[in-house]
Amino acid sequence: MTPFSDFDSMDWVDNYDSVVESDSGLFFRYSDILQAVSEVACPSPGLKVLDIGAGTGNLSYLCLARGASVVGLDPSERMLSQARARARSLSANRVERGGVGSEAQAHRSGVEFHVASDPFLKIPYPDSSFDAVVSTYAFHHIPHELQPKSVREMVRVLRPGGVWAMGDVMFENAVAEAEARRTYEWLDGDEYYSRIDSLRSAFSQSGMVLHARQFTPVSWVLWAPEAAWGRKPQ
Repeated sequence: MTPFSDFDSMDWVDNYDSVVESDSGLFFRYSDILQAVSEVACPSPGLKVLDIGAGTGNLSYLCLARGASVVGLDPSERMLSQARARARSLSANRVERGGVGSEAQAHRSGVEFHVASDPFLKIPYPDSSFDAVVSTYAFHHIPHELQPKSVREMVRVLRPGGVWAMGDVMFENAVAEAEARRTYEWLDGDEYYSRIDSLRSAFSQSGMVLHARQFTPVSWVLWAPEAAWGRKPQ
């Protein structure tokens, strides 16, 4: 059984966007966090981006609007069906507006969504396939003991000179997490919220320096640029 094996059986899947748009609790400053990840990952047009845990496509379409070509992976067909519906809407808008505007630019750049049962641990692409690997509000489904392996897998498909970026609920270390759980009762006890000190160590082993910016008491954006000369041998 993978960490994502039963997503399509969950009641909240069809209402995900309504939940995140509440801008409270776990999803306080959700839009700001996604915007920051897209800006770090897509500083210029023409990049190829992998969005892991793409869900309904919120982050994918922000990258698309910045001129990237995006591949989104997610274990939930129900969520990806919502993401694909947005692609059809963009195409219709392009026709109606005569091919001008941000929608037209996004459509030309291209986006595709694929179901992947284990998208962090088994990425179905060759080494060095993407200029950026991004994810938001998904990595906390990966057990702590598998997170270093997931980092290696994401780095594997990243091109030299590329960027990894992620936004999620996470904590500086286990002590900070324990304190937050005492303070915020709405933190889910079943999730594996990342600890930044552990991720920093995992990226260091791949020759990458992890940067962090805190957005809320429980939410951060992390990013790690890949050295232009490539990563250290594993």
